Amino acid sequence: MADEDPTERTRRSLLQLGAGVLGLGAIGSVSGHPGTDGGKGRDSGIDGPGGEPFGLDEGNPFRRAEEVGYHSLGDVGPARTAGQEAQRHDGDTNAEVRVHGDIAVTSFRASGSEDPGRRLAVLDISEFNDASNPAELRDAEFTVHSILRNVGAESNLATDIKLSDDGNYAFVGTQALVPVDGGSNGTVNLSDPFARPEATGGVVAVDISDPARPRTVDVVDGAFSTGVHNLFHHRIDGTEYVFACKNVGLLSPDSGVYVLRFDRGPGKLTLVNRWTADGNTVRGGVGARHGLSYVHDIEVQDDPRNGRPTAYVADWDRGLRVLDVSDPTDIEHIGQFDMNQSHFAAPFPDVVETPDGGTKRVAVTSHEEPDERFDQRSSVIYNTPHQDKTNPNSTGTVFLVDCDGVYPDDPGDDVRAPGDGPKQLGELTNWTWRNVDTDDDVAFEDIEQSTFSFQLSPHNSQVARHELGGQERFVIHQGHYHGGVRYLEVSPGEQNGLTAVDGGTPGAEGRRSYRPTENPNVDGRDGSRTIGWINNTTDWDLVDEGHARPRNEETADLSPDVWSTVEHNGVSYSGDRGAGVYATRFKPVDLTAPRPPLEVERSDDGTVYRANATNRVDITVRAFERDGGAGVTVRDRMPSGYEVAGTGDVAYETYDQGNRTAVEFDAEVDPGETRTFTYFVRMDDGAGGETLGPVEVSGDGESWAAVGGTADTNGNAGVDTGP
Repeated sequence: MADEDPTERTRRSLLQLGAGVLGLGAIGSVSGHPGTDGGKGRDSGIDGPGGEPFGLDEGNPFRRAEEVGYHSLGDVGPARTAGQEAQRHDGDTNAEVRVHGDIAVTSFRASGSEDPGRRLAVLDISEFNDASNPAELRDAEFTVHSILRNVGAESNLATDIKLSDDGNYAFVGTQALVPVDGGSNGTVNLSDPFARPEATGGVVAVDISDPARPRTVDVVDGAFSTGVHNLFHHRIDGTEYVFACKNVGLLSPDSGVYVLRFDRGPGKLTLVNRWTADGNTVRGGVGARHGLSYVHDIEVQDDPRNGRPTAYVADWDRGLRVLDVSDPTDIEHIGQFDMNQSHFAAPFPDVVETPDGGTKRVAVTSHEEPDERFDQRSSVIYNTPHQDKTNPNSTGTVFLVDCDGVYPDDPGDDVRAPGDGPKQLGELTNWTWRNVDTDDDVAFEDIEQSTFSFQLSPHNSQVARHELGGQERFVIHQGHYHGGVRYLEVSPGEQNGLTAVDGGTPGAEGRRSYRPTENPNVDGRDGSRTIGWINNTTDWDLVDEGHARPRNEETADLSPDVWSTVEHNGVSYSGDRGAGVYATRFKPVDLTAPRPPLEVERSDDGTVYRANATNRVDITVRAFERDGGAGVTVRDRMPSGYEVAGTGDVAYETYDQGNRTAVEFDAEVDPGETRTFTYFVRMDDGAGGETLGPVEVSGDGESWAAVGGTADTNGNAGVDTGP
């Protein structure tokens, strides 16, 4: 069984799952979308409690978007039989969602005493991937493969979940920070040999290679006094790491980025480093000088310019930090964007092409904004309204950040030199849903809620590249709690980000524009004091082009309450704190053609080359059987200074992609087929490491998807070997 095709395992699991629900088939083919049972129309435009919440979008729950799927996670099985609104368990709260291939996973931030100990759910999204047009997409349905229960005595918040690059492992961050009444501190699931009461939160590694039978393989909780709020998996030089944020450092200065190595053989997580503002613990650089800290979120990518593993860290009032994590035991702080309440941070998946033909490295970061902001002045965490904060009298702000200059090999003059401190990063533009200081038609009585919460705040998001109106554009799929999913389109400019936070020097435009001093809607805005700033922006823009705010009829809470949203094949998948999991679609985005699930492996001659040397690259693509699935076209990407010196038995073409060159092969891999593509690349004469990949596949030759784990950084000695 060790070599069993993973697609066959999935098929077998679904057959076993189906045997338990066949008796319900007589119910009929009622859609799994909420509101279809009993005539509750989800597009009715009915406002939330009091009629106010949807009024912020002129009463429109959907704009240029639609809901195409829902599962309440009431039980294992398809949405029509196990995922209706009325089947949701009281006290269940979902948080992060991640997607890989035909599966999605979501974490339970809490689970009620009705079914305690829920940690994660694994869902089948193959019907959404198979849809080739909007009508088929609306007929698609979620099916829950499994729900893993792993009870912690105190760590009853599974706030985050991330996937390995091949989708076979899930990593869950759990916290003991906020006990939930009747929540996950129930009985231990004795059927799981690794289940045990956890005194604190931490990192849980789960094998989901068989989606119907997830299995906990390790738990690390000893290092975390209040648990892990957010984490990220990334492979560096063939070794897997989990970067975990221990976010609250109130009682001791131990907030930071904890680095754990993951070894699949023994199924073992091992702590190898902790980075804080004071340095790396394994190198003696961690002390208490940084005091109160609140390291909140992290994402890691291989840099699109030089391939170096780079982390983007939301460090609350210490702002967005960019870290070079090429050596996970010697992390270097290379970039700094100053802001308050930096709750979320993520890099764009590639450099952004600018109108003048250049490129720019860009990241997104955002506030987390409490509703009762004026009652929080004494809070050590939510110090708002802070006198120097951007847009303190608003629903929270999303920022675009100019991240050029963090590495010495970046283009331009203002570049960080080796050994310099972190590069100060500039603001390109920002977006706010509603702001009392700038919107004439909104006051706080319109947007405040009765209790301290974050129902009107932005939260987690993902940046995706789409073809819109014949042009490739970046769109931020922004989770926005009660704002639902906001589709924020990026309009690139040519200017660099603004860095002078004090308004700039005379004659030069800085980041800050003005302090509002008069506003009849805001307590204290009578000219007697100044709170916060309105910022200047560059010629870049961030435009709210649509939103999806599906309404849950079964709960008295405001709905939606979107914690996170991620994009996959043109569909947004969102975790709702009060409802379960939604699938929504931004209508201007074309659906990608159906393609089979696949595996891709890359190999080459070595790791370090002399200039003008030739490197053989082999890309092996294995496409599993898939009814109705199209064959896939394959392409690789290489730095623009490299050349293809030859190929194997498959013809190819090359073309520019900004600062990269695409190598596209003139052959398809059909479902059930395995094929190897070979080409020879001649390295340029520059010194330093360069990255090949990631490999991308397409079902239609137009919309391309990168395959995780297929980028390879090769060192270049910079010495010409001659022709």
